[in-house]
Amino acid sequence: MELLAQIEKACRENNHDSVRQDLGAIEQQDIKRSAFLKIIDYYENEKSQFPVGYVILFIEWLLINGDLRIAGNYISKLHRMGIDRERISALIYEHVIKPDEAVYQERFKNNLEILTKNEMLVSNQNFNFDDIKRRMSRLKRYSPYENIDNLLQLNKSSLLLIDVTDMELIQNILDAANYLYLVYDDLDQFYYMLMFEDLLSIRKYIEQNADDAESIVVFAGRDMDNIRNFFINNSLTLIPQERVIPDEYKDYNNLMDEISNKKLIDYASFTEGINNYYKGRGHEYYQGLFQKRPSDIKILIISTLKSTLNQHICKGWYDSFHALGYNVKLLVEERPYERVTPYNIKEEINRSRPDVIFNINRTVNTYFDDSSVRDSLLWIMRYRDHNEVNYDSYKYENENMFVLPHWWEFENVLREKNVPEERICYTVEGIDLKVFSKRENISKEYACDIVSVNNAVGNDLFKLQFYLKMERNDRLKGMMHELYCYMQERSLTDNFVTEDEFIKELNLKCDREGLAITETGKQLHIWFYRTITNCFYRGRVMEWIVDSNITKNIKLWGGSWSNIKKFRDYDMGSARHGGQLSEIYQSSKISLSDNWEWNTHERNFEILASGGFPVVNYIKPDGNHSIDVITNHFRENIEIVLFYGKDDLLNKIQYYLDNPEEREAVSERGRRVVLEKFSNVAVAGNTMDFIRNYYSK
Repeated sequence: MELLAQIEKACRENNHDSVRQDLGAIEQQDIKRSAFLKIIDYYENEKSQFPVGYVILFIEWLLINGDLRIAGNYISKLHRMGIDRERISALIYEHVIKPDEAVYQERFKNNLEILTKNEMLVSNQNFNFDDIKRRMSRLKRYSPYENIDNLLQLNKSSLLLIDVTDMELIQNILDAANYLYLVYDDLDQFYYMLMFEDLLSIRKYIEQNADDAESIVVFAGRDMDNIRNFFINNSLTLIPQERVIPDEYKDYNNLMDEISNKKLIDYASFTEGINNYYKGRGHEYYQGLFQKRPSDIKILIISTLKSTLNQHICKGWYDSFHALGYNVKLLVEERPYERVTPYNIKEEINRSRPDVIFNINRTVNTYFDDSSVRDSLLWIMRYRDHNEVNYDSYKYENENMFVLPHWWEFENVLREKNVPEERICYTVEGIDLKVFSKRENISKEYACDIVSVNNAVGNDLFKLQFYLKMERNDRLKGMMHELYCYMQERSLTDNFVTEDEFIKELNLKCDREGLAITETGKQLHIWFYRTITNCFYRGRVMEWIVDSNITKNIKLWGGSWSNIKKFRDYDMGSARHGGQLSEIYQSSKISLSDNWEWNTHERNFEILASGGFPVVNYIKPDGNHSIDVITNHFRENIEIVLFYGKDDLLNKIQYYLDNPEEREAVSERGRRVVLEKFSNVAVAGNTMDFIRNYYSK
């Protein structure tokens, strides 16, 4: 503290030699940081001048000690003032690049390969690592949009950012944006992104959070003709609904407007043609249609959410309808910059004139206003998510629509919204038996005693912070934080907060605070509860197993296990849905299936179809519904094994590890049930029989 006082005194006396000497004498980092900040603060506030020399010394000290964040802030400030770019470049190169130049050069090369391979780089510019040394004037953590709240409020179907190189910012908004564009018209910024950021890890992050954002599209350089040729003629090119674009990027705006105008003209033409074609179709028409052979019935399948899981599921329905003999086509985005939109759907309907449209997780009026297509086409609406069914705006739209809820709870909601009983067909998710099948030999790579595969672990604090940023009502923020703490306290035992309890607490707190929440708002808060509880519950169940010391031969697959220290030794990274997942299940002695919402989750069927052995969390059936109860389809302890809490789980794990013959016998009997009742083809066949029987009346 004495040195700090001496430094302050030397500053007042304008004795720079003494200031530098005292700075050099300070060894403790926190004190030296305070000294630099005191000097800078003195000159800015007392002298009303910016101490460039001391700031550069501070930046150099920060770089030497690896504090890039604060260094970046001061570098940005120097840049805004137009000060000493060459000296800053030399500092960055000497202390940031040079020590690990080989690493950065390799990363630069790999990033270019990733962008090129995935058609994510649109530029005629030749990129050369050596050019970075001549352009070294900025540090990587830079963004013109410092207020993330403004970006999060744009939570639309797309989000456009310009010149963003702060990958921490990107990761924070991935949950809020369905599609992410990074536009680098500033090549200096693009160079830094290529060199400093590990795009492979960013891509893995996106794949692990595919329900939120699947692709990054990068435009680099100013060759708008090249960009135009690449995108203008592709009807699947996504047009951002929200553009956050400074005025100087007019070329990009003009390109988006050009694509939009072309689509508007084509859209009007498609609409008129297909309205005339489908006008007047009703019960009698479809009654005749379903008397024909399957090959005479054309089905168009649409996957509109950018989710690899949903696309995988739609591909399963496609293969199944095809196996049943139907004339079927799949409309799904194939490239990073593509998106299935109402325009593309009308374009495809106009081209192929299907008799039936199978759609996942969207309502008909998402695509069509009042039109013959909406009212006369036969729609099969498959719902896997809560949000679409629970919206206030959801309604039953036409007389030729059938609804396939994935979860039995949806049926009650659909009835409340006046969907006729005879149009609701509860349908579990089928299994692709070509992918999930028993192999002759297990994989040594995946072999273990216990495996768990899921991502919903360790993100509860991130999800809470995300929610609090999205919620604008301060009283509601405080109330939800209290509920979070209540849920956390209850999660310390196996007495978890049920959804009914959460809703009861929510209503009580709203009444106490005098807050009125719409039905849509309440569903948002219930969604918050579900995502948080997933994290709590799955993490707690795995803690029981790890702490029990029954076995250390555990493998945890998914994107979030490494967030929790206790699980890091078992973390295997992300598993690819499909063949790798099937091998993981078969090669593991016990596969933990701890879904807490519904028992007929496809994970149970995938494990059994692969020849694995699931130990499944028991979920108490709802009094109004029984179809989702797993014991209606499998005999307990004969074809399926359930657990009823901590002690029961640990006892059954120990028992079945000690009795492999019994474990394998239960697994084989359960597998036969899946092959007979829960294959993709069986589920698709039952669905079409349901619709055919309706029109036969």
